[in-house]
Amino acid sequence: MSKQNKTNEKLFEQLKSGFLDFDPAHFVQNNLTLDGADFQVLDNGWKFMAEVYRHIALQATRKDGKPVVIKKGRQVGATVMAGALDLFFTNSGLFCDPNVRVVHLFPALGQVKKFSQDKLETLIRTAREDFINNNKLISQNSVDNLTMKQFKTGTLWVDSLGSDGDRIRGMTADVVFFDEVQDMYGHAIGNATKILTAAKYGPVGQGVQVYFGTPKNKSSYFSTIWDMSDQRYYHLGCKNCGSTYPFYLPNDDRWKSIWLYENTVQCPKCGTKQKKVEAIERGRWVASRDSSECDFAGFHINQLYIPYFTRENIDKLMPENNPAQTERIWQNEVVGEFYSGAGSPLTKADVYNKCRDADRRFSKSISPSDKSVYLGVDWGGKEDDPNAKGGQSYSCVVILSAQPDGTLLVEHAHKLKKNNFSFKKDTIKEMYRRFGVKRGVSDWFFGQDVVHDLQQLYRERFLGAQGSGSLIKPMKYREDELIVSYNKDLLIEELFDLFRKGKIRFPWKSYEYVEWLIDHCTSMESKIKISGGQPLKTFVKGSSPNDGLMALMYAYMAYKFDLTKGFTIKPGLERKSEYLQSTLARVKRRI
Repeated sequence: MSKQNKTNEKLFEQLKSGFLDFDPAHFVQNNLTLDGADFQVLDNGWKFMAEVYRHIALQATRKDGKPVVIKKGRQVGATVMAGALDLFFTNSGLFCDPNVRVVHLFPALGQVKKFSQDKLETLIRTAREDFINNNKLISQNSVDNLTMKQFKTGTLWVDSLGSDGDRIRGMTADVVFFDEVQDMYGHAIGNATKILTAAKYGPVGQGVQVYFGTPKNKSSYFSTIWDMSDQRYYHLGCKNCGSTYPFYLPNDDRWKSIWLYENTVQCPKCGTKQKKVEAIERGRWVASRDSSECDFAGFHINQLYIPYFTRENIDKLMPENNPAQTERIWQNEVVGEFYSGAGSPLTKADVYNKCRDADRRFSKSISPSDKSVYLGVDWGGKEDDPNAKGGQSYSCVVILSAQPDGTLLVEHAHKLKKNNFSFKKDTIKEMYRRFGVKRGVSDWFFGQDVVHDLQQLYRERFLGAQGSGSLIKPMKYREDELIVSYNKDLLIEELFDLFRKGKIRFPWKSYEYVEWLIDHCTSMESKIKISGGQPLKTFVKGSSPNDGLMALMYAYMAYKFDLTKGFTIKPGLERKSEYLQSTLARVKRRI
């Protein structure tokens, strides 16, 4: 080949590479790395993600584009995706504009720091060597700090939205990413979109808007904008008959019959088996609603699609197979759905239909070697008042035993009608002896003195419990104080799920001894309260006492404490499975 031809070929390759950089999927895979390996977007089962990248980029080139909302599970690569898109818009040269303005917003400043340092900085630092050498990233003397990065062809701001959006007032932007939108307030988002009024790309006055979020409650702003979208779900493609079919749909278990084992799926039309990654590469996004009638383009991504997640991995996360898992976590984080399953109060019909042990009686004692036994105590008020509104409130004790499958049996329960410090303490000591209690938890607020004395005897075998409405997870252990902080609403929701699944069971042959406890468990009412402009579901005391339910909840907390080793074990997957390890080993390159 002549010198001229070699030069022409080199120029052609450079030109082709430049044009390919206008495609965000090619830009990411050609210029960025992930843990020193190829950024998997274009192949190996990531086509569904590449198409989302491309759709977002196209919105910037269309005057009739729509905001994009991405409803996702945890651990699906969306945070990295967002960082990669930040770099695409500011460095691809798609707009031939040295001043593309991108703003990436989080609910809180702590998230800004974590994203900027852990994700964004890593993507920049580990970009392809030739990309860095060509100075295509940060220009000389440009701004490069935690919240602002100035590139040759654009500027990126990473900041928190706050409770009202005033933090970013005065900014101007062409592209805005709202990340962790499930924790943002609707009115704050509305204020934030005003910075797009002068956007140079996308619909006039609207710019490019992308919303990322892991769903929580149905009654949220995030749920509202998802309901306003065309709700696209990914369909797999068959190598034999050429048909496409939905892999996952909400409130539909068809995936269980399609996904056979490991990473093998079966076409529901012709029965052909193939690798899940192959079926993804042949698939496409399909809107479940008429896109022309919707205000948002919506994409749903959950853990079922991730190439290196096997069927066996997912099975282990299902609540019925994992006692450490909850229905809420499964719905929100694994399959990426809004959750409202326990939103209604528990009824006596629920208990009767699911929670009866017809032949079992109340236990008066249990041999320590027989079962894992847990105790819960809810301390009553300081004064016994027979005329109290809603009925008399007493200190209550509930004893649960845990079965190997995670079923919890109510072994014993009673009310301590004598309101005396020594009597209460001696009663709990007797319960520990008679039932071989492994661990107990009690209300700390009304029984500090009793709790303190019992902790002198039992140490970590007797924990205090303190409610915290601001806690974002059900329970957290404060080891130095021997206290469990808990979110009452999340825990009651979790308990009600167990009731409805028959995972809490009563000795029905001694119904006369548990009737009062069932009354307490079914006395709660659910209401909606507004917190920071967001509607939140909460559980409140009804017309009858709920002390027994609280005591049962504390016993459940003691069980969960042991099950999760002090709430340190989280239900989840080992990210780098054998499949991922082999893939990384195969594609790893020097950078």
